[in-house]
Amino acid sequence: MTTRLILSTRDPLQTDFLTVGNKALYTSETVNYPQPQHGNKALTTVTRKDSVGGTLQVGIIEWPANPEERPRVFIGTRSVKLTKTGLYTSPEMFRACDGREYEWQINNYRAQLVPLHQGHSAAYVATFLQSSTGSFITRRKLASLFIPPEGVQILDDIVVTFVYFESQWRDRERFKARSWDHPGPVM
Repeated sequence: MTTRLILSTRDPLQTDFLTVGNKALYTSETVNYPQPQHGNKALTTVTRKDSVGGTLQVGIIEWPANPEERPRVFIGTRSVKLTKTGLYTSPEMFRACDGREYEWQINNYRAQLVPLHQGHSAAYVATFLQSSTGSFITRRKLASLFIPPEGVQILDDIVVTFVYFESQWRDRERFKARSWDHPGPVM
């Protein structure tokens, strides 16, 4: 059965990932520093509720103050290196806790996690979908992360890398939109 995690807000850096029963399974919280600390401008912490209702820290993303540096991602005690695989596109590859490589890709404006090895039965391991419900006046936008059974074993990896990837992709899209609105000087 496919697992569905509903984002409580549209911002992956500040949201709860809710189960269909409306209980928070994961939470992402980001603290922005007024002055960089240890070279970082912000820190995102991802936590998961355990079986007895306690909270476990499952991941950290350190956002560097220097735009030339890449964010550092930690899942549990592992440092996870996300490698940009496209020249002008946004795919990013990483090795999950199961030892296999996966790649976040954008297909039809949807983030999808695909396995990069042979013999995997799923075409994707996670898909992020956004939709709108309600009338024009009461319109509500929903966002959900869908994980088929094959992905449940790496759920912590999926959620933490999703927060990183979706945030990076949104930043790139905002930058492109600003560049389009404000082209450089005409010569």
